[in-house]
Amino acid sequence: MPDPAAVALAFASVPLLGSPDQAARGCVDAVRALTGDAVRLEVPTRPVPLGVGDPREGLQSVARFSAPGGQGELLCGRALSAWPAASRAALVEQVERVWSLHEQRAAQTLQLDQLRFHLGALQQVARTLAVVRGAEETERLVLDSVGEVFFAWWAALYHTDGEQYTCRAVRSLRGESVAYAIPARVVRAIAAPGQPPVIPGEDAEIRDHVPAEVAVVAPLDFGEGDAGLLILGRRMTDAPYEAHDLALLRALADSSAIALRNAELLDRLRAQATIDPLTGCHNRRGFDEILAQEVSRAKRYGRPLSLVLLDIDHFKRINDDFGHEVGDHALQRIGRAVRHTFRTTDSACRYGGEEFALIFPETPKDEGFKLAERLRGLVASLPPNAEVPRTLTASFGVACFPDDAETIPDLIRAADRALYQAKTNGRDRVEAAQGSDAVNG
Repeated sequence: MPDPAAVALAFASVPLLGSPDQAARGCVDAVRALTGDAVRLEVPTRPVPLGVGDPREGLQSVARFSAPGGQGELLCGRALSAWPAASRAALVEQVERVWSLHEQRAAQTLQLDQLRFHLGALQQVARTLAVVRGAEETERLVLDSVGEVFFAWWAALYHTDGEQYTCRAVRSLRGESVAYAIPARVVRAIAAPGQPPVIPGEDAEIRDHVPAEVAVVAPLDFGEGDAGLLILGRRMTDAPYEAHDLALLRALADSSAIALRNAELLDRLRAQATIDPLTGCHNRRGFDEILAQEVSRAKRYGRPLSLVLLDIDHFKRINDDFGHEVGDHALQRIGRAVRHTFRTTDSACRYGGEEFALIFPETPKDEGFKLAERLRGLVASLPPNAEVPRTLTASFGVACFPDDAETIPDLIRAADRALYQAKTNGRDRVEAAQGSDAVNG
């Protein structure tokens, strides 16, 4: 009968660095050579368990051992029962040694696969967010990227707004709805800005404000006291969020916070580039961009659009009589009037000098005329004050797409001709363009 040294020598040929299948066959061959009896080895490897050797019927369990996927089992015939205890113990020890090494390799392979996945996810998100975009588009990209990385059924992005977090964007594959706002105290109870992601407890109050399936909450720190929140739902694979997932989510949350901060700064710069600093209205660049967008939309959907040009009457006389500072105050007063009088879909622009433009989407000419007349009356009713010591009036010209013009230059010319007619007819009045004659006449 083999002694422990012979057992060790027989197992020396088992391929320790090979696949689990090769190791299992090597173990079976070694035990067969030592016992001359039937042998079977079963290992619960994933996704397919291993069963190598002879049929299980009639064999006895010799040893159970830790292996990749769970607990393995060695089965042999009766020959092994006649071995000395030391030799049997040596055989079991050799089998356990082989599979202990394979278990370590499996754990290391899993960790390596996780690191590769994390690196790939970070590279993907970094490429996606490397280009600075507007806030709305960046919010959508953040949710799409994070949702896809973790296979989450839904994801929501929140931003601080006073003593609450308001929802900025939602990505849901099953139509889950989330609360518009979450009290800041509820968020602070589980996750402060700059802290790692957390899995809320079953009794966490935040579960009262989001779908019950909320799985993980990741704080976002935008700096300067500004914060946000990234919330993910259950995963489509039903896999739990483990420690390595939370580490990856923290890295993605940090990258997302930087991208969202940059997007907000970009939107501010864009706004500054298109806003007239004196009146708060859109400047000429903003006017050109907005009018192009609205005319394109009007063409696409076959809807009307009214353009109104207005000019402050006798503005040069205001500057001559009272100075340019009073003239600036007059422009500011008109700017406030045109910005706050109409609908949120309308746009007020300083077209140039003392001239303003109003863009009214989804508005036919007769309605545009009424809106202009309402503003004319408002301007004329403004009382003098210390900043502007005289009453102001303005003249208005109204033109409509597509009734008066089918191109932007022709539409502006039609409104300008109508404005000139208002000036000619005595000022402080509204005139409408007369169809194609406004352009061709």
